[in-house]
Amino acid sequence: MFRMKGRLLAGALCVMLAAILIVPASAHGCHGGRGHHGGYRQRVQTTVTVCPYEDCAQAGRHTHNGVIYCGYGHGSGVCDGACRALCPYEDCAEAGRHTHDGVGYCGYGHEAGYCDGACRALCPYEDCAEAGWHTHDGVGYCGYGHEAGYCDSVCRTTGCGRWT
Repeated sequence: MFRMKGRLLAGALCVMLAAILIVPASAHGCHGGRGHHGGYRQRVQTTVTVCPYEDCAQAGRHTHNGVIYCGYGHGSGVCDGACRALCPYEDCAEAGRHTHDGVGYCGYGHEAGYCDGACRALCPYEDCAEAGWHTHDGVGYCGYGHEAGYCDSVCRTTGCGRWT
């Protein structure tokens, strides 16, 4: 009786092991496009470049014929994902990155016409003695005074570390 239960248990474990191994193996299969094993391989867009269409007025990330582009001109020609539109709402008093109706904006005015992700709020705490980038209650601030009214990341060269 114990031998029969043992064999049933061993058989069940073998079936479970086979099922567990099938899932990862099938994840490595080819999808879309002809692969070298006769299957299909899917093409994935790995970089987003600046939109080349001169008549395009779309800001931020958008698509043309299934290809994703960025409407902001990055110096490298490749969008790093840090860009955000500048907030278009005149009555908005929110500084830094925020959202309106699920769309992300930046409350600081950048010369390029879009947020490049380098801005941070200046520390509003008068009694704070921390220089450089730091946090209060989980909100990041810069301890240096910048003329623009926000941190433009120039202070990175002073050794205050990388912003996280």
